[in-house]
Amino acid sequence: MGKKLVVGDVFLIPLDERRYGIGQLAGNWKGELYVVIYDKVVSAEASPADVDNERLQFAALTLDAKLHRGDWRIIGNRKENLETIPQPWFKVGVEGQAYVEARDRSITRPATATEATALRLRTVVAPVRLENALKALHGIGEWHPRFEELRAGYAAESADLMRHK
Repeated sequence: MGKKLVVGDVFLIPLDERRYGIGQLAGNWKGELYVVIYDKVVSAEASPADVDNERLQFAALTLDAKLHRGDWRIIGNRKENLETIPQPWFKVGVEGQAYVEARDRSITRPATATEATALRLRTVVAPVRLENALKALHGIGEWHPRFEELRAGYAAESADLMRHK
């Protein structure tokens, strides 16, 4: 507990007594974490390499509460796959004008009309929402429409849109 988080950290999200979702810290901007959760169920004996070549299920900006408290147990670090994880882009409003902004805020510039329409506003969700979405996907709890915004497709779509600029 209280361990310093490092980009690449792989962690387990408990589904029940024997099954876990597996996720990874794919970015950190001053405590605003970018986490991805893979479309894979593992046991408590999972290894960081279990994320290799797996499809992303969820991707979102969140905070460290579940990691800091140890609810999401870090099992190691995996940097080899980080280049393959799409980094989302967002729109932000500045004095009434839409701007595009990189996930890590390294780039901010006025948005084109297409970008302003296609990109989502930057939002940070509580880690419990990600956990509840994952559990609901596996039949534990109810699926809520607000979980849709957590799906990893947006990260890939926004990264692809910005790559073609």
